[in-house]
Amino acid sequence: MGLRAAELVERRRFDHRVVSGMRGPLFDFQAYRTSADLQDSRDPVTRAEDAGEVSKYQMTLRVPTLIGAGEFRPETVFGVDLDVRDYPLTEPLTWVVSDPVPWSPHFQKGSPICIGAEFWTARKGHVTLGDLVIHIARLLNWDEKGRGGGYVGWNPEAIDHHAEHYRGRPLDPELQYPALPTWLLGAPAEPISAFEIVEHRRLDG
Repeated sequence: MGLRAAELVERRRFDHRVVSGMRGPLFDFQAYRTSADLQDSRDPVTRAEDAGEVSKYQMTLRVPTLIGAGEFRPETVFGVDLDVRDYPLTEPLTWVVSDPVPWSPHFQKGSPICIGAEFWTARKGHVTLGDLVIHIARLLNWDEKGRGGGYVGWNPEAIDHHAEHYRGRPLDPELQYPALPTWLLGAPAEPISAFEIVEHRRLDG
């Protein structure tokens, strides 16, 4: 196994451990090895020792979100594919599985979720799959941090509706988002993985 391949295996193990520690009432997932397995909901990876083989996820966030003017859906299912060139420097591919898609400037049927270059790319690999889960939960709750005003995205009508009825506030200001596991935040509850997120030079081939 080459250096780059070994790094990817360790990163996949790390990502799986992070999101496994975030499971709860608001968040759950299924992990897969291939796109075909994910598409058919077949042969999910359930053992931690196999996590280095995981590159596809189907994730569920139970965050009520708009699907139209005044209409809500209690949960959103979305896919994540880590098998992109130069991951984790490059953001993973994301898409909405559930229908209808959220009524929001960040979501559009048949398109990647617009997570924002400032959230992933600008951090040059210093971001986890768990951070992405929390970020998408914030997008669903209209509680994004860091994009700034003037953003139009895919749905200006949804933006106008939110501005009129919520005046820039989250849909649910009291929502408790899924949390990163305590070991990742420095608590001594369990040993930290040997994998470390570091900025690394690009390796071709």
